[in-house]
Amino acid sequence: MSTSKETTRWRASGPYLPTLASKTSLIEESRQFLLTYARLGDVEATRQALVNGGLPQRSRATRATIVKIVQTRLTRWHPPTWVLKDLVTFAQDGHQAELQVALLLHTARHDVLLYDIIQQVVVPHWSAGERELIRADIQRFLDNAQSVHPEVARWSYSTRERLSSHALAALRDFGLLQGKVSKQIVEPIVPPAVVLHLIRLLQAEGIPPEQVAQHPDWQLWRWDAARARKAIDASHLQERAV
Repeated sequence: MSTSKETTRWRASGPYLPTLASKTSLIEESRQFLLTYARLGDVEATRQALVNGGLPQRSRATRATIVKIVQTRLTRWHPPTWVLKDLVTFAQDGHQAELQVALLLHTARHDVLLYDIIQQVVVPHWSAGERELIRADIQRFLDNAQSVHPEVARWSYSTRERLSSHALAALRDFGLLQGKVSKQIVEPIVPPAVVLHLIRLLQAEGIPPEQVAQHPDWQLWRWDAARARKAIDASHLQERAV
């Protein structure tokens, strides 16, 4: 499979972008991207195939926008070949939870705003025993974030409203929330293969072995360091048993 040799950008940084105001989780579109990539073996050929009609959306412009967002999450950061191989495997397997939580991981790592919403809104709610999450919680977060992210103040009211609604919908699609009207925080199902995927990501990113269990990425699944350490130990035992 053909991938770029450019420097890997392991995670996004910088200003908040209102990407979620236009599109949400795009899980099925991401699956189609990965399955097409597995068939064609080339990212650019995959992009062209999907924009030219490989996605069900009627508008070519809409298909192009969707593919651009999916590529930002999955390929434009120039991942190592093994990352896309893992994601293709998750897309091909019948276990929905694998692709679901893996896409949560990569979407959040490459969307600073979504990452911070999870870390600064979802995780504190969960820790405090508060299970309901509403649009006002996201709006309150955006209000408080303006001192550090002044770009938020330039967004229109309608953009913020759409972003708040879509963020909740995306978190539901990714398995962090449940409910169509009232959104309740739940524990996502995280299969062992995706645990290993995150371990490899953090190691490849250069996180020292003794710090992997403390990394905040585990909190995207609402795991504390103790739970992460148990999962890491179990993963190492499984590797030695193979």
